[in-house]
Amino acid sequence: PICGAQTDDNNVFCSSCGARFEDSEPVSQISAEATEYDESDVAKNKIFGILAYVGSLLGIIVALLAAPDSPFVRFHIRQSVKLFICQAILALIMVVLCWTVVVPILGGIAMLVLFVVEIICIVRACKGEMQEAPIISGIGFLK
Repeated sequence: PICGAQTDDNNVFCSSCGARFEDSEPVSQISAEATEYDESDVAKNKIFGILAYVGSLLGIIVALLAAPDSPFVRFHIRQSVKLFICQAILALIMVVLCWTVVVPILGGIAMLVLFVVEIICIVRACKGEMQEAPIISGIGFLK
């Protein structure tokens, strides 16, 4: 279910990637959202998918109001909200612990990493892709 390799139904582990079958979702469930969109929707609403990232909270609101029925825009709004929450939590931690030396330095590096993730998401939206944002997609409370 993880790598898509053909295996025997009685196997507990995948012979190709070693994934345990009970702990994993089938490939069809993992990539279902990424395949369920219309090319005309992407072409018509690509700018609003990009705006969700570029305009921060205001961009999210404008994109939501401009294309509320677009699966492409809703996907990118969700990704942008995840990024915004991560940035806000990180900024709050940096403000609360600004008296330390290490936290502002590490926080700045983490903010830079989140900025790179945001650039990656913008590029994917420009290409019309619907892929989860790297790094933040694995954070449990944002699923």
